Order: sequence, then structure tokens, then C-alpha cells
Amino acid sequence: MEEAERTIHFTNSYVTDAKTDRQMFRRIRRVPRLIVFLISGAVLGYLVYWLIRLIRESAAQGKPLFSDSSPWIFILGIVLIALMAVRELLAPGTFANRQAKRLQESYGSEHITIDAAFSDDAIDFQNHASNAGMHLPYASLNLLTETKDLFLIRTQQRQIIALAKNGFSGTDAAGFRAFMDEKCPNAKRKWRKAE
Repeated sequence: MEEAERTIHFTNSYVTDAKTDRQMFRRIRRVPRLIVFLISGAVLGYLVYWLIRLIRESAAQGKPLFSDSSPWIFILGIVLIALMAVRELLAPGTFANRQAKRLQESYGSEHITIDAAFSDDAIDFQNHASNAGMHLPYASLNLLTETKDLFLIRTQQRQIIALAKNGFSGTDAAGFRAFMDEKCPNAKRKWRKAE
């Protein structure tokens, strides 16, 4: 189909920023934060149980608690769990900072604008910072998901593309969901509950 013949149903304009980069990171993260915190909590619970048992055994035997290396192993475990939790809490901000630095190095700005045009057979993207374009057929999409402010599209090659929920012209978030449900019946969808 020629470019001139293509009918555009609606468009989207997305300007990158740190807030939406953090949302994107949390959503596309392979290991959900909840799992990390649950595992950390389980290990912490076991370490506390183990320390209580050590204290009781030390008291029953009448020897000082820190006479062997066991309490130090407990302390090391607590420190490692704390570091893991802090890393998990800081990871979205670190990702956003890296994205901003990468954009600054590549395009001279921490924010870039990406426009998307939705036609019958594909989405056409235009990156205004690099003047690069991309034609993405709906059949190449395998995951459609969303955050509070973004829709995220993942291709079969695992490339993630963001769309601003408030950046649509010609439709709204509900219309976008319905359109993508129709155009991408084989893609996995994780839509948020109605707000």
C-alpha cells in the first residue's frame, strides 16, 4: 500500500521523561518487585528464626552469643538483604538516569518526541530527535501493556515502544485498547483495570 493511500485512524505523540521511564522500567522488569521483596522477607524471617535459636542455645549452654561465627553470618545476611532491597528501590531511578544520559549523549537533549500514526495494517513511528522512522506491522507485536501514564508495545524482537496515554489525537485510551484488541488478536495483553 502506498504511503499516500494509507488511512491514518489516529496518532500519538510521546515526549520521554524520567517519570515515565521509571514507570516503563517497573512494568517491563523481568522479575517483579513483589517477588524480590517476598524472597527477601522469607530469607529475613528465616534469619531471625535462626538468630533466636542461636540465642536460646547460647543461653542454654551458658556461652556468649558472639563466641563463634554464626551471629556474624546472620549480620552479613541482614546486610545483603538490605542491599538487595535498596537496589530494588533505586533501580527505576537509576534506569531513568541512564536513559536521560543516553539521550543527552545521542541527541543533545534528555527528552525526545516520538510520534506514532496508526493505520489499517501498521504503526508508523517518527523519532524527531534523529529523524528516524519505523514501520511496524501489527502482526509483529507480541505484548500490549500499560502503566499509569503509558501504553507499552513489545515486538517479537523484544523492542519496547512507549505511547503517552494523554498523547492521542483522534481517539482516547479506551479507543486505543479496543483498536489494538482488534488489530492484534494474537498479542498478549495486560490492560489495567478501568480507572
